[in-house]
Amino acid sequence: MASGEDPFGCLKLASRECLISQDHRTVCPKCQLSRKYFCYTCYVLVAELEGKVPKVKLPFQVDIIKHPKEVDGKSTAAHAAILAPEDVRIYTYPIIPDFSDPSKVVIVFPGLNALSLEELSKKRQGTSDNKDKTDTVEGPNTTEEKDTEVENVEEQCEKVREPPLKKQRTDERLSTPFDRVIFIDSTWNQTYRIFNDERLKGLQCVILKDHVTHFWRHQRDKPDTFLATVEAIYYFLREHHDIFVGTAYDGRFDNLLYFFSFMFQIVQKSKQEKGKLK
Repeated sequence: MASGEDPFGCLKLASRECLISQDHRTVCPKCQLSRKYFCYTCYVLVAELEGKVPKVKLPFQVDIIKHPKEVDGKSTAAHAAILAPEDVRIYTYPIIPDFSDPSKVVIVFPGLNALSLEELSKKRQGTSDNKDKTDTVEGPNTTEEKDTEVENVEEQCEKVREPPLKKQRTDERLSTPFDRVIFIDSTWNQTYRIFNDERLKGLQCVILKDHVTHFWRHQRDKPDTFLATVEAIYYFLREHHDIFVGTAYDGRFDNLLYFFSFMFQIVQKSKQEKGKLK
C-alpha cells in the first residue's frame, strides 16, 4: 500500500467526527475504569458517544471465543461486539457457548475438513439437487435439452468460481446452511488449544479467501493474510453476501470496520509524524 493511501476509502462508513472530537478520556458507565471511546472489557460505549456510533445488523449470530491470554485492549473483537451488539457475543475460554443444533454451526478455522463458503454453497446445492432428482420422475430428454442443461451447469459453475467481493449475482438466493459462526480470537500459536476442545469437535470448518490485513499489530513471522478478528468477521460477511444472497453488495457491513479504520488512520498518522522527526 502506497504511503498515505486509505485502504478504507471505498467503504460506506458513518461519519467519524464524534470520534475525532472525543479528545479526552472518561469512565466506562459499567466498570468505571478510564476509557476513551469504548470499554473493551464491558463492550459498551462511553457516555459521550452513546447514540452517535453506528450499529450493524448481521444475518446470523457470531460467537467469538477469546483466549484468556489475549489482551483485551489489543483485541479487535470488542469492535464487533459494540457495533453489532444484537448478534455478537464474546466468551473467554474455557467458556464455550452451548449449541442446540451443531449442524447449523460453522467455525472459521483451517481444519482438515475445511471448506470455503463457495464450496459449502456447492455442497448445499448438490444436496438439494439430489433431493430434487429423488422426488422427480425424469422423462426422456432431447439432445437439444441436454445441451441446454450442460450450458446452464457450466454457467452456474463459472458463477461459483467467480471471486467474492466483486458484486457477484445469482438468479436465486441460496439458503444459508448455518445460523451461528464461531471465530477464535487469539494469536495463531494459541488457537489450537481452543480449536481442539472436545466441545468444538465435529463442527464444520470454514476458510476465507486470502485478504490482506491492515492490522497495525501484525503477528511476527506470519503472512499478511493473517487477519485481525474484526477483519475476519467483515470478510466472512462479505463473502457470505456475495455467495448466498447474490445481490450487489450495498455496504451494509462496512461499519463493522468503523473503529478499526479510525484507529488505523491514527496509527498511520503517528508513524508519519515520527518519521518527520527523525
